Amino acid sequence: MTFSVAATTAAVPPSIPAAMPAAQPQVAAVTGRCAGCSARSKGLCAALTAGELPDLSASSRPLDLLSATPVVMEGEEAEAVFTVMSGMLKLYKTLPDGRQQITGFATAGDVFGLAAGQGYAYTAETVTASTICRMPRAALRRMMERHPAVQGRLLAMTSVELSAAQDQILLLGCKTAVERVSSFLLALSRRSRPLPDGTPSVFLPMPKVDIGAYLGLRPETLSRVLRKLEEAGAITRLTNDRIRIENPAALEAAA
Repeated sequence: MTFSVAATTAAVPPSIPAAMPAAQPQVAAVTGRCAGCSARSKGLCAALTAGELPDLSASSRPLDLLSATPVVMEGEEAEAVFTVMSGMLKLYKTLPDGRQQITGFATAGDVFGLAAGQGYAYTAETVTASTICRMPRAALRRMMERHPAVQGRLLAMTSVELSAAQDQILLLGCKTAVERVSSFLLALSRRSRPLPDGTPSVFLPMPKVDIGAYLGLRPETLSRVLRKLEEAGAITRLTNDRIRIENPAALEAAA
């Protein structure tokens, strides 16, 4: 949904001699951090083998952030690229009158902060408490030179993002309110953890005004459509921020 990257050190040998005790704790720590990352199979780092992870750990660092924390600001110098490890962020552009046009929501595995020029093209702000991984742009360039698979992974992720942007144009330009909301819920359900019984669900921690801004709908219209889908048996609102997909086929038909 969104959808958008950011060292070169000597390769770490598979084992470190006992004569080098000072370096051993540091290597173990950085290797463990990346190897145990929950977003490892989804982000840029999926292109790296386990033996290449220390290189990544040496050139990136995790950041734990509270909700409503700006990470990058539109127009600021693009110094780094970020990967979402956990949580959710919203990406938006600010209109001349101060309104926000939300262009996407980033979840675990998504990369953001890519910039064609010197400045960020949008603002990224946490929706929930989140953990992100920061990598300087120069380090990313060196990583792609050192590990060509990273460049291929970035190209694939960029292609997916372009496709998502085209889908968003279609959604805003041609679809009805019910079709927009249904498409949005289906897209998020593919990225959300299912419920314990395996039923697909959608995590919606963002306020309705943000969802409406993304879908081009007024908050009251969004509420009305959600209620209509629930009455039709397609979804069940479990809590304010969690929806269970009761009938994926019906939602697909509505989208």
